Amino acid sequence: MTGAVFHPGHDEWHGQTVVVYTTGAQTVIGRWDNAMGDRVNMMDVAVHEQGRAEDGRDEWVAHLKKYGIPVEHRSFAVPQSEVAKVVRLRDA
Repeated sequence: MTGAVFHPGHDEWHGQTVVVYTTGAQTVIGRWDNAMGDRVNMMDVAVHEQGRAEDGRDEWVAHLKKYGIPVEHRSFAVPQSEVAKVVRLRDA
């Protein structure tokens, strides 16, 4: 069922493990909960802080895709204004 939302009242990303690429230094991997107000709320998250362009981010994403997400934060919020791109981890 393409476009079907698993939990009515939630957006299409709800419950999916995603990579959130931000306009800043962070790349966030975890389970998308919702987009509410000006925030994207996520659960069971790992965060990569880049010091300079890329800075190993692609390797970090590939490693977590292969071995799993070491949960650093049970809940985490990203300002929607800082979200550059969202992709499912399996497609990253």
